[in-house]
Amino acid sequence: MVRFRPRFLWFYLALAAGSLLGLLLLAQSVTTYYQVSRLLVAAELRREAQRYVAALEREARRQEIREAAGPADLLRELREEAHNRLAWIRVIDAAGRSLVEEGEPVGEPFSAQRLWSAFELATPVSEVRMTPRGQVLVTVLPLRLPRRPPAPPASADSERAPAPRPGPRFVEVALYWAGATANFGRLLTNLIVNSTAAVGLVASMVILWLRFPDYVRGKQLEQQTELARRVQRELLPPPEVRLQALDFAAGCLPAWQVGGDFYDVFASPDGRIAMVLGDVAGKGLPASVVAGVLLGVVHSSGWLNSPEEHEAASRSLNELLRSRTAPERFASLFWCYYEPQTRTLRYVNAGHMPALVVAGQDAAAEIRSLREGGPVLGVLAGAEYRQAAVELAPGDVLVIYSDGVVEATNAAGEEFGEERLQAALREHGGRSCTDLRDDILARVRTFVGRSEPHDDLTLVLARVRA
Repeated sequence: MVRFRPRFLWFYLALAAGSLLGLLLLAQSVTTYYQVSRLLVAAELRREAQRYVAALEREARRQEIREAAGPADLLRELREEAHNRLAWIRVIDAAGRSLVEEGEPVGEPFSAQRLWSAFELATPVSEVRMTPRGQVLVTVLPLRLPRRPPAPPASADSERAPAPRPGPRFVEVALYWAGATANFGRLLTNLIVNSTAAVGLVASMVILWLRFPDYVRGKQLEQQTELARRVQRELLPPPEVRLQALDFAAGCLPAWQVGGDFYDVFASPDGRIAMVLGDVAGKGLPASVVAGVLLGVVHSSGWLNSPEEHEAASRSLNELLRSRTAPERFASLFWCYYEPQTRTLRYVNAGHMPALVVAGQDAAAEIRSLREGGPVLGVLAGAEYRQAAVELAPGDVLVIYSDGVVEATNAAGEEFGEERLQAALREHGGRSCTDLRDDILARVRTFVGRSEPHDDLTLVLARVRA
């Protein structure tokens, strides 16, 4: 659990602000869609109701229908033509009484006050009602029928009173709400887009809030890994060490920030020169820890004193790894020391790639493999190791390398291989160990191309001076 730190307060405030912004955007999108769509749909339905009433009035004039109850057939025709959109249509008087109707009206008629308001202001009056088939918008508009022809003047002796003038008549049109919403699909599309963006913003803020502790832990681990890389680099000797009897160069390129490959070179008080290259199974921090332990043991043991102590130190290293580390944490090791007085190289190869001795500087150069020693360290109990010796001549080059060099793989799955390594060694032409190291590593990188390295690359070269 990552503790809350004041320096992260700005980040949490930004997350809270982002979440609030997303919720506001979502609420505003839904509210705006609801309000705007209702206004637009209601306006569209009112216009449609006006079109129905206008059509009714035109047909009534054509047929010279003057009575409010007369257009029953017209109402029926309108209802039949638009039965999916028209819930009902009826003619009512100023008191709200139905004079003629088509369909099944729902709800109470409009009050006389609202009807007279529609008549006097010449504006439609509408309201939303719920029916078994869904919402409808009920709109009331004045009905203007042709006037009756004026009655003949009454005779002087006639006692019949003039007929009363009928009051205003109205048409109540009920249109299904869903019939007009299809015309505003872009509003729904905008709602979906805005709502999706708002939900995505809130979800992103929540995910960041939940994952931020893991991010902090990852940064802490990255810092620790970088520290381990610096420590490991500091434990290794410089790539070019000045030695009296040998021209020396080395290189170590971990596949990760830290790796399991290591090398060392140092001189004993009596002038012997020790060279070590090891490869711990695995990568990353666990392998680098074991590599650091092995480096410490190599420096602290007395393996340079005699062949017997060299072999005994190899057995001790084997038991140490076997008893103190996991089975998969075995290691290979090639460690040797050079005696300048006799030009003799004494070595133990503990399951490592065989070191190479190159005698000559052209294509006919002789290359010998140094394989003597024993199995890898940390696997077999009671394993035995034997020191071997080889005499070197001035100009001979000793090459110690890890398996990451020859097993480097390109995109086609082909390995660099020992043959390409030996070809590079035969072409060295007496160049310095530094130039030869750079050339070999460049060839490996060119061969691999853009493929990610699968293992650490470590190379140690030493040439016998005259």
